[in-house]
Amino acid sequence: MLADAAKAVDTAPWPKPQPASLIVRMTGVGGSDRVSRADAVEVYLQELDASGAGFVRLSHDARLNLAAAARLDQTARKALHASRHSMNDIAMIETAIQTLREHRHIYTDAGKELKKRGYAVSDEALDALRDDFRLAVKTLGKTADVLADQIDEDRSATYASPDRTIR
Repeated sequence: MLADAAKAVDTAPWPKPQPASLIVRMTGVGGSDRVSRADAVEVYLQELDASGAGFVRLSHDARLNLAAAARLDQTARKALHASRHSMNDIAMIETAIQTLREHRHIYTDAGKELKKRGYAVSDEALDALRDDFRLAVKTLGKTADVLADQIDEDRSATYASPDRTIR
């Protein structure tokens, strides 16, 4: 369930940006097939322009993404009551947090560009959107920390128990 919830956070109406490799960053050569954040924003803006819905659609898409993050947090909190956890659970949440940070940038960059293009976009709406993503990241981070603490406690109980001599 946690994996499905984390996967839902990754869903976005644009191609996933890919960081440049170390070689590309050092040499500046190659990497023309990678998708940058600016590319993702442009693809998304084309979709928003085509739909004619502008910021209304952007806001709706962002709210869907934030709802997926809330479901992930809720699922992770339920997982706190499971008998066993793994570091993979934390890794999924941390990946979702990184995804939310990236999505925050793309949504706000697209919103700013829509404003430049004449769509009705208020600074307050952009600030609220940015703040909502920050809160989702913070909330998931706290949940991941609690889960990590539980894993550490479980490991210490299993592996660091006092030496018991068998007689």
